[in-house]
Amino acid sequence: MRGLLVCLALAYALPARADTTAITSVAQLMVLEPGDSSYKLFHGAVWLDSDKASTNYRWGGLQCKGRDLSDTSIQLLFAAFRSEYQVKLEYVVTDYKDKQYRCVTGFTVSKS
Repeated sequence: MRGLLVCLALAYALPARADTTAITSVAQLMVLEPGDSSYKLFHGAVWLDSDKASTNYRWGGLQCKGRDLSDTSIQLLFAAFRSEYQVKLEYVVTDYKDKQYRCVTGFTVSKS
């Protein structure tokens, strides 16, 4: 019986899956430094042309704990923004103080 319960528990334990945005241009990029008052909450954010009026995608800090971007990744996002390349973000939705945030876990840059 115990084995059956373990099998059932494993069958319903789905791994966390990242969502994906549409392929679009970067509209705006914000990078915060430790001296900024919001740095404790998040370390940066990106807005995409496809949903810039309603959504941003963050990384780092308390809102996206354990989901920080490396300096190299931030440079790649900026290069995509500057060169008007298309990006597709991978993200997970997290909760912090009863509010949801989209936290970047990866991205793809493409020419078209």
